[in-house]
Amino acid sequence: MRAVKERMNLYITKSLIDELKKAVPARERTRFVEEVLARELRRRKLREVLKKSYGAWKDEDHPELASFEDVNRWVAEGRKKSTRDFSAEWGQDE
Repeated sequence: MRAVKERMNLYITKSLIDELKKAVPARERTRFVEEVLARELRRRKLREVLKKSYGAWKDEDHPELASFEDVNRWVAEGRKKSTRDFSAEWGQDE
């Protein structure tokens, strides 16, 4: 299903428009601007989430992860636990 499109008028500096015209073919500009805008909005949302979650991790709450070795061990254990054979679900018997 195609996304609903809406027209929007923006004022952009001439130098930026000229650069866009040089870099992106005419029939690809809307898609290009839409992709760049979506990427920037995702980046800003992530930045906000990171700001809000700052300080959620406290070292004193996780003494088992005090050293690099502890963290590496924890990661290795987690990877062993999550190893799973998906061949049956994917229809392959390997």
